Amino acid sequence: MNYELTIEQEEKFNDIVNKMKNKINLALYKCNIPLKQYDEFYSFALEGLLVSFLIMENGDLKKEDFEKFSFVTMKRKIIDELRRRSREKYICLEEIENFKLFQTTDNNIENIIFSNSIENILSNEEFTILKRLQEGEDLKTIFKKLNISKSKGYNLVTTLKEKCKILLCN
Repeated sequence: MNYELTIEQEEKFNDIVNKMKNKINLALYKCNIPLKQYDEFYSFALEGLLVSFLIMENGDLKKEDFEKFSFVTMKRKIIDELRRRSREKYICLEEIENFKLFQTTDNNIENIIFSNSIENILSNEEFTILKRLQEGEDLKTIFKKLNISKSKGYNLVTTLKEKCKILLCN
């Protein structure tokens, strides 16, 4: 769809945006967007409003139906973005699972690069846990040998996994 507006259309659209601020915020709320992320998703709601405006300007939508239609379109654009991000996250997680993190018996270039990169971002304890996991030890044995509690150990494993995900997704 062509989003180019004439100066007259731009002025009309800006008036509509000012009138519809509460509806935009309501669309964000209805899509369960956290308040701190409103700025991030506001543009998607605006895109939905713009699409609705252009449809109305084209004569395919009655002015009395505009508010309801634009509200649905704004929510639809926000939901589309949420789905796109979710799909992206799923693909990234799939890549992580396919990457054999704890099998470093072969010295291929990916494992070498990963090992060098991960070493720089892990704490000493996290790195020790990673090395021992690579050697085939189970978590409880590792925690006993390192003399750390299970809760601290599992917290370290969680942060280790998060750091690995970030590294692999970037």
